[in-house]
Amino acid sequence: MSRWGIRQHIGNIVETALDHQGYRRAPGLPTQVHLSVTDRCFLPCLHCDIWKNEDVDLPTEFWLDAIDQLGHWCAPAGMNFVGGEPLLRKDLEVLIQRAHRWGFETSMNTNAWLLTEERVRKLKESQIGLVYVSLDGFTAETVDHSRGREGSFSKAMEAITMLRNAGVTVWVASVFHKGNADEIVALTEWIHQEGLRIVMQPLYQNFGNVAYQPDWWKTSEFFPRHPDELNQVSTALDRLTEMSQNGIGVVNSPQQLQAMKWYFSNPGTDSGVSCRAGHSDISIDPKGQIRLCYFLEPVGSFQAGKSLKHVWNEAETLRRRWTVSRCERSCSLLNCNFDSGV
Repeated sequence: MSRWGIRQHIGNIVETALDHQGYRRAPGLPTQVHLSVTDRCFLPCLHCDIWKNEDVDLPTEFWLDAIDQLGHWCAPAGMNFVGGEPLLRKDLEVLIQRAHRWGFETSMNTNAWLLTEERVRKLKESQIGLVYVSLDGFTAETVDHSRGREGSFSKAMEAITMLRNAGVTVWVASVFHKGNADEIVALTEWIHQEGLRIVMQPLYQNFGNVAYQPDWWKTSEFFPRHPDELNQVSTALDRLTEMSQNGIGVVNSPQQLQAMKWYFSNPGTDSGVSCRAGHSDISIDPKGQIRLCYFLEPVGSFQAGKSLKHVWNEAETLRRRWTVSRCERSCSLLNCNFDSGV
């Protein structure tokens, strides 16, 4: 039996064993790919630790090869370029254009500080499908504080205008927490009036080179703990749920927004929501490692000489893809993981 035949045989055994335990089957190839093309960032955001990392960017050739391998394997799909701050890479537009040629629906996230008229023009030429601009509130005081740098609010607003004027589709990405709960509805109403959309990410443990910490929320400045804070968060989420149901600016589903209410009121408690990490989503981190979940060990590496097909179907990956659906961590509510059950 060939090496691939042995792997496939082991995979079949694992599938049978997991089926007997009642684990959910993964549906097939991923439909969303997240490329963390850099860990570099210059904003000391209070809800993120990535800016503390010192990893050196992998070269252009690595990412072009990775995109080509992904193109052969799972295109067309969504491909999101993230960081760190992706615009710190001078070759970002080259990578986006390569992904577009494979048929990927491309998107990227940015804090907006490096967006100039020239950079917007290059992004437009790269055929970028969607740009998410980070905006965690509707006042300079709130946004500048959470992003750790004065001027962050004005930079984001300027970037939205530049991107729209250039004909680039732009959405707002906002981290929802107690510090902006009193502004988020007004922000969403403004976004709707402007013909834009907003996607909200619930506050979570700071991302970066950190281990999973189940009690992270106990020391977070932005996590609601007092009854009045929880009431304000709950009221905002109920209003956002209504707006989502009526097609008013909100990308998040009503199910996810209501699940956030449980999450903020019952931190550290399993909400019973299934996670889709490793089912529809896959991530490549700044070191070239293949991950199903940011807080779990990688399942492979692009530099190990194995094809994506082999990594995706190996016994360890299969086990992870099934067991993740029973994971009791609350990060299942994050946008990259949330499974509405639809």
